Amino acid sequence: MQKEFEYIKNYINGKGIDIGCGTNRLSNDILAIDQQPNKQYAHADIIHDCKDLNINSFEWKGNIYSFIDNSFDFIFSSHCLEDFKNIPEVFLNWWKKIKKDGYMILLLPDIEGGRYPKCDNKHGNPSHRTDVGKNYIMDMLIELKNKNGIDYDVIQSDTIPHDKSCSIDFVIKKKE
Repeated sequence: MQKEFEYIKNYINGKGIDIGCGTNRLSNDILAIDQQPNKQYAHADIIHDCKDLNINSFEWKGNIYSFIDNSFDFIFSSHCLEDFKNIPEVFLNWWKKIKKDGYMILLLPDIEGGRYPKCDNKHGNPSHRTDVGKNYIMDMLIELKNKNGIDYDVIQSDTIPHDKSCSIDFVIKKKE
């Protein structure tokens, strides 16, 4: 298990999905989605563009996963959201799939906080499109609440010790 997963494990309950799993799935017991079809780079159950989640029903391990709105107890994503230019749009696409009292659980590189190279840095990850960090996500949530009416509680943010990881964590509970 990835060391950062320890900080969010209490919110991984019920029916959920792992978006942008890459080769480091949250768990083999959680449905994983990635757009990379090569198993060398992603160990996904569903190959699909991670930004929209417009997926027909999918049977996996004897369960039917319907991707209608308000259908998941949690959505987990580790180091995927920053790969998009329009993060608020992607976030809203994912958000609508979570049930009331469900969780959006995010692990992100702390680009904004300087613990991870910025997008335009030659040492940065070439797939990153947006410099994210705690302030970016908090400002985005306020804007989405004001413009789109989402209702949420930030349960935890940036709890991973900075000397242990270059990642930040967010657990956001859906109240609407």
